[in-house]
Amino acid sequence: MKTGFYNRRFFNIRLREEWHRIERSGSPFSLLTLNIADLADSIKKRPKLKIHQIKKIITNTVRDNTRDIDIKSWHDDTTLKILMPETPKPGADVLAEKLQVKVNEALGIFFGVRGVFDLEKNMTIKSYPEAMKNPDQLPESGPTVTKKPIANSPVRSANKKADRPHKKIRGSKK
Repeated sequence: MKTGFYNRRFFNIRLREEWHRIERSGSPFSLLTLNIADLADSIKKRPKLKIHQIKKIITNTVRDNTRDIDIKSWHDDTTLKILMPETPKPGADVLAEKLQVKVNEALGIFFGVRGVFDLEKNMTIKSYPEAMKNPDQLPESGPTVTKKPIANSPVRSANKKADRPHKKIRGSKK
């Protein structure tokens, strides 16, 4: 509520919704992943800086420079994901370049570290449906469970021994 960022569970729900929207209408979306693990390693070398301070600065910078409809979430301590509905690859590239500049400016102002956040090293962008052409580019947090058709589901019979021979039935000495 305070940051405007969502938890991982809600982010995954929204990602599935966007995935279904692609299947239905073909409208694009992009997924921007910011990895600050290298930044966190460089912060450890400076004892007065704490990772939560860096995350707070990055959170505020991302919130101020993204749209309200973009879904933002910290997936773990060093990974931030931004889901951008209705945004093709060129729009995601513009945001990535803007975030690189703004995050570096903010880190320079607040902590005196300059140029540590590198676009090519710290960000990945996947845009859909273009990425669907390459199966390796499917969303990491996307739907992993596929539903089986009802017609192929097994039907239970009254004879439990036949259905589950591995289970012992009370009174049985198998």
